[in-house]
Amino acid sequence: MTYIIDRIEDGIAILECQNTHEILKISMDALPKTAREGHVLTKDGDTYTINRDATQKRRDDIKRRLEKILEG
Repeated sequence: MTYIIDRIEDGIAILECQNTHEILKISMDALPKTAREGHVLTKDGDTYTINRDATQKRRDDIKRRLEKILEG
């Protein structure tokens, strides 16, 4: 499964599943120490890992969309 960290509140990460759009609340202790808002995570069993390639691709896509909007 693939998740995006939507936000972090009081040590709890709010994740959105990319497949089902289900929202999960997970303790930051269960995530990699370097996990931040906007990171794409993959889950294998009980372990979450940051998918750096997918995270960068997502950031690049958001940047392109914003630039397109601002060019108006």
